[in-house]
Amino acid sequence: MRTYLLFAAAAGLAAAQSVATTSVPDLNGNPVPGSTTVVTDGIVTDLRQSINGREVPLEQVEQKVLSQSGNTTVTERLIRHYGANGALVSTDRVVTEETKTGEGESTLHSTTYRSDLSGNMTAAERKTIETHKDGATTVTETAVEKPSLNGSFEVAEKRTATSAPEGDGKRESETVLLRNANGDLYESQRIATTETKDGDKVVRNTAIYEPNVDGQMSLNRQNVVKTTTNPDGTSSQEIEVFGRPSNAQSQDMGAAPTLTEKRIIERQKSSGGAIVETQSVQLPSVSDPGKLTAARTVSETVCRGECDKKP
Repeated sequence: MRTYLLFAAAAGLAAAQSVATTSVPDLNGNPVPGSTTVVTDGIVTDLRQSINGREVPLEQVEQKVLSQSGNTTVTERLIRHYGANGALVSTDRVVTEETKTGEGESTLHSTTYRSDLSGNMTAAERKTIETHKDGATTVTETAVEKPSLNGSFEVAEKRTATSAPEGDGKRESETVLLRNANGDLYESQRIATTETKDGDKVVRNTAIYEPNVDGQMSLNRQNVVKTTTNPDGTSSQEIEVFGRPSNAQSQDMGAAPTLTEKRIIERQKSSGGAIVETQSVQLPSVSDPGKLTAARTVSETVCRGECDKKP
């Protein structure tokens, strides 16, 4: 399988639906090959340069439908993890059964099997996702089970998410419960998102709350994503990341997060038909944390083929 995928990447688009190559600048600003993603017939393979300069797989994801009957679909997702030399290290097999129970409503059960050093597959995680409607609001409840110390499965994580239309956008919320060392479930995270649309512009504002030193939920991080999509398929995205400063400066408990990063993603079409995505970043100045540095390009990805097709 690995030989075929490396051949597909080298041969171009004869066998692959798309090939995306990412380069990053070195200290002198010259582009250096970073990674390549090949998508072909439902198989996604991430490739990277090994220490001897060969292109070897880092991870490969393959998904297929095992059966379909009425409103129930069973799928299999294989995730293969490779070592630095390109040798297969481990495999995850995720079997998912999803049943549509109504318009926008469904029940999903999935089991993740993980290989051990001998290659034997054992159940490592179970997940149940229930999605139902409450008027115009969509409610999604997720329960994740993992093996306990005695080998039996117990709930390790619970999530409750809601999504409701609001004006020209929508409002979303999610609460995450995790199990602590005493075996009790506690609220570890609360996420609130508002999305507004104005013509070809979409703004998503996501606030992330986490327990502070007193155990109370307080605003810890915030992301504001502004996306503009053009009729020709090109787009630009501005991402502002607010959080706690990474330097040694102290900050009052309860103080609002400050701007720690601004990322700009430009997606353009080249004359040859390829899609070129350029990412640049601005960080707080060392001498004046209240100001951002000039934008610096951190990566460029060139995709050829059916780049907008989801595997």
